[in-house]
Amino acid sequence: MPGRVEGKVALITGAARGQGRAHAQRLAAEGADIVAIDICHQIDSNPYPLATPEDLAETARLVESQGRACVAVQADVRERSELAGAVQQGIDRLGHLDIVVANAGILPTGATKDAGAFLDALDVDLIGVMNTVAVTVPVVPDGASIIVTGSTAG
Repeated sequence: MPGRVEGKVALITGAARGQGRAHAQRLAAEGADIVAIDICHQIDSNPYPLATPEDLAETARLVESQGRACVAVQADVRERSELAGAVQQGIDRLGHLDIVVANAGILPTGATKDAGAFLDALDVDLIGVMNTVAVTVPVVPDGASIIVTGSTAG
């Protein structure tokens, strides 16, 4: 439905590729401007490559190719202060925030029995979601959408 979220601003974590990029593209196609957040560097315990700065730039390009604005920020959802800074960058540039998609996730535990890998997954997949909600609830209006996704890596 083109125009369904016209004039809205959506923040998406894990936006550099995969589900996060797909969410960004779809919301942009439906009229939203996007705040795209991703860590864009490797977490040592994770056995597969995480997104890169080039991946995040491609998400921004894809959003902008649909005539929408995109604020792309490298930030780690495990670090509340980094996430708060990314949210503020988005608000400074786009004026407000209406939709939050907590999508960032990793799955290092399938490849190792290392307790550190489990803790890294817990930090991204649980604490990262809690941080995303904590830093956005104070700035979104009543009736905002806050979406938490889950997948193999979430």
